Amino acid sequence: TSVDGSPWLSIQEGLDMLQQKGHEVVVVAPEVSLHIKPSKNLVMKMYSVPFTQEDLDNVLKALFRIIFEDGSFRGRYFKVFEAVKKFSDLAYSSCRHLLQNKELIRYLEE
Repeated sequence: TSVDGSPWLSIQEGLDMLQQKGHEVVVVAPEVSLHIKPSKNLVMKMYSVPFTQEDLDNVLKALFRIIFEDGSFRGRYFKVFEAVKKFSDLAYSSCRHLLQNKELIRYLEE
């Protein structure tokens, strides 16, 4: 399972094949993500998170800007570390909100 990103892009074809063979495929994803969007071909269960798409985009833009900016490695290292921490905090928050979503967890258990 991917929190977000390229693994989702590569697995979509496999999910479509499973569904065509009669399997029920349920995709659980946060409402705010990079690549995972609602699909009419799959059962999508989206859950809310305490940040916006703009928040996620801004954290990633800041990270990429820092990675490619001029300056010493040492100076950029701490900035990159802080930007990665912010992204990790969003990912952690997303996972925490999924596990706290009792209605969705109950659906998955059934």
